Amino acid sequence: MNSPAVGQLQFLSSVFKSVMSEYHPTRVLIVGCTTGNGFEHIDFDAVEHVAAVDINPEYLSVLRERYNGYMQKIELVCSDINACAFQPKAFDLIHCALLFEYVDPAETVRNIARWLSCTGVLTVVLQLRDDVLKKVSDSPFSSLKRLDAIMHLLEPEEFNEIALSNGLEQVRNEVTQLQSGKKFSTAVYAAATRFNA
Repeated sequence: MNSPAVGQLQFLSSVFKSVMSEYHPTRVLIVGCTTGNGFEHIDFDAVEHVAAVDINPEYLSVLRERYNGYMQKIELVCSDINACAFQPKAFDLIHCALLFEYVDPAETVRNIARWLSCTGVLTVVLQLRDDVLKKVSDSPFSSLKRLDAIMHLLEPEEFNEIALSNGLEQVRNEVTQLQSGKKFSTAVYAAATRFNA
């Protein structure tokens, strides 16, 4: 994903930077955090707590090494997101980039909606379908090719319905196309009660 021809890591890092700059959250949950891409945009003097969840222990080991000086603020959780047991309304920002392609979206959004504070936001990056491009880009890493079989691309409209059924309403959405030709939908959601109060 860091290949110049793909550019996904740079794109995902820029999305996270933008979200952190706009919302200034103090309690953050990053789901599918991998090795900490984008963590350089966290102001660790300002945040109280960052929960970083990934199912891959090797990724979390790299993250721990990269951000060892900030581990008093970072909670590493090696788990399937739907096996986590965070407190209700624990986070002002929940960030999920390229996660819903690999999980049960209905179950995951149901859990996330419980963990999001009343004034918090959920940010979601979805990879969009393309009739020509492969879902998983060519890369020198053969292990990435295995993702193709388990990856399920979700239409943004389908995700919006799931979000709404769990009390979350879309604040905004934009589509970005990378040089590789891949397109991504980046959307922000907040509690629907914020708009109806």
